[in-house]
Amino acid sequence: MPAVPPSSIATLPRSATRTQAISLRQLRFFTALAESANFSRAAERMMVSQPALSAAIRQVEDHMGLRLFDRSTHHVALTEAGAAFLPHARRLLTTAENAFVDMTDVATRGRAVVRVGVIPSVVPAAAEAIARLGQERPDICFHLRDGKNDSLMADLRSGALDLVVGVLGRVEDDVEASLITEDEMMLAAPVDHPLASHAALPWSALEGDEIVHFTGGSIGELSSAAMRQNNLSPSQRFRVDQVGSLFGLVGAGMALGVIPWLYARGYETDKIRLIPLTAPTIRRKLMLFQRSKLRDEHPAASALGSALAPSLGAILSAKG
Repeated sequence: MPAVPPSSIATLPRSATRTQAISLRQLRFFTALAESANFSRAAERMMVSQPALSAAIRQVEDHMGLRLFDRSTHHVALTEAGAAFLPHARRLLTTAENAFVDMTDVATRGRAVVRVGVIPSVVPAAAEAIARLGQERPDICFHLRDGKNDSLMADLRSGALDLVVGVLGRVEDDVEASLITEDEMMLAAPVDHPLASHAALPWSALEGDEIVHFTGGSIGELSSAAMRQNNLSPSQRFRVDQVGSLFGLVGAGMALGVIPWLYARGYETDKIRLIPLTAPTIRRKLMLFQRSKLRDEHPAASALGSALAPSLGAILSAKG
């Protein structure tokens, strides 16, 4: 997040005697008001009186020495300082909520919770790797969920997830990334298609065929760029968003498919051949992400991340 210029931040006189830290309750009041932009609705949401909410907001501003909201009779809006403070408040609240759950698990079950987010194409291999690690570390309770790469990365930064297995994009300063493997773009062709006998093919060899691919996200951007570079156009007859749909069209001989290798791993079939595409060769980097401060915030999760990356890489390499 870009730094807010000091000259644009509205400051307030800060009490030299106030040393008490901002409480989680005050942070919840702050986020409620920021999200509702209305004192009455925020107070109702937090089940307190409006004067109590106003007093809590003033206490936060007094502690910070900053004006976090611009107020008028009919309008409440975050100042630049308030907008910069909001994502940090949300992350603190999420981290605290997770910590309370973790403390309960440790106290009642003797197990620490590690939350892992994984892009869908890697879930089968990630589940296998996590199952193996779970046998080695019975003191760890893994929580696993899938999701789109951008969504998982947002949850990592907010503290909702400890580790994320995803594709490399723009990495924030407070996030560390470790390479797991590289994901190559492949051609999916019916076994009786003339191109199916080749060990590798340039993108230009697809000219004249119906080509289906995923149009959204980083996959769509990469494959679309390669097709434009080779004067190819995706099919106007067939549009797909699901792996099963793409393989159904290819298996029926209705089209050729362009798909990352990781997506194709779970759909092995004797009707389809997978062939690496070259000129250009397109690879996505599969990474393990964690917050830079995870070693201090959650040492068990950080240690598991160090073990998960090579374990997952070995599973993917063995099944390549």
